[in-house]
Amino acid sequence: MRTENLVLLPDSPYTEWIINRSEDLFPGLNKYLVVVEDISKPTRFTNSEILVVENGDLENSPIVSELGEFKRIIVNYHTPFIGHFLMRRKSELSHAKLIWIIWSGDLYKHPSFQSKAYTSRTLAVLPPEKTFEVWSKSVHHRVLQALGKPNKYSFQKSFSQFDFVASIFEKDVMEAESVLGVKARWIRFAILSLEEMFTEEYLKNKPILGNKIMVGHSGSPENNHLDVYHQIHELLPSNEATILSPLSYGNPTYIEAVKSMGKEYFEAKFETLEDFIPREFYYQKLAEASVAIFNHKIQQAFGNILGLIFMGVKVFLNPENPVYIELTNQNIKVFDYSKMTQDDLLNPLSAEDVDNNRSLISFLFKEEKIRDYYRDLYIA
Repeated sequence: MRTENLVLLPDSPYTEWIINRSEDLFPGLNKYLVVVEDISKPTRFTNSEILVVENGDLENSPIVSELGEFKRIIVNYHTPFIGHFLMRRKSELSHAKLIWIIWSGDLYKHPSFQSKAYTSRTLAVLPPEKTFEVWSKSVHHRVLQALGKPNKYSFQKSFSQFDFVASIFEKDVMEAESVLGVKARWIRFAILSLEEMFTEEYLKNKPILGNKIMVGHSGSPENNHLDVYHQIHELLPSNEATILSPLSYGNPTYIEAVKSMGKEYFEAKFETLEDFIPREFYYQKLAEASVAIFNHKIQQAFGNILGLIFMGVKVFLNPENPVYIELTNQNIKVFDYSKMTQDDLLNPLSAEDVDNNRSLISFLFKEEKIRDYYRDLYIA
């Protein structure tokens, strides 16, 4: 049986799940290539048959001699190295369909989104890039371009090569078109099912929630924590609830600013989660909240958001966020952060809304539905 699809993946906790489902649906038709920064470091998957190459070795990998065999090149998380590879091998791939699965970071790391992603409070604590540094980086990438090496210019140009773009979020596809020049057909696609997010116990039973207010999911500036803290402090000046903020990764300068304001505003009622913990314990920690606030203006933390809603937490989202737009279009009860009131923070989601949300999410993200998405992707 001829291999039809080359699937490029990052080294991610989701990598093995994606491969397992792909093989279950289309056994033997796929070859998997995981691109890593450092091949000497342990990977997050255990499958020894997956081809692993370093960013700079794509051009020298065994896959080059096989490019003419593939009907589809499926890119999970597009990077400058992959973009450079696709541009360099353009003629060998002219017969194949190129499919980009948006993973958020590969779209929103583009400089054009900086002004869209951050609020003024966030920008105020991030060290501005100096003019010389901006100029120096630009010159560096022009030199790389002249030398035929991966650079931001070939990367930006590579987005126009895709025939299909896959995402559950229509706004992401529209942003890819307007900012990156992607002229591709949209395939509606979601990576993970509800069964993969939760244990059987969580799927069957609603957890007993605590009364904390969760803010953000990480220490990345896209969370825009400072505006949320300010808003909560205005609405609940007597520190009536504990504020919980996971900060296990992100920008160190930004994280320190977040912790500083959190301690100033909420004192002993401010709690952070700064260590990585196993998934089941992480969800137990999230269940300590009855309200969660995500002030992302771009698509991030979708797994966290979906999980919290399914657990029964009242979730507030920035109305610009593609996640807010998608969930409200599906009649899932989430709240507009810009209209948040004191009563909103003090009152949990009604039992009726919790049950309705769980029912809708169970339908939209059940295993059968996700398998349908994969089928559509692999026959594009």
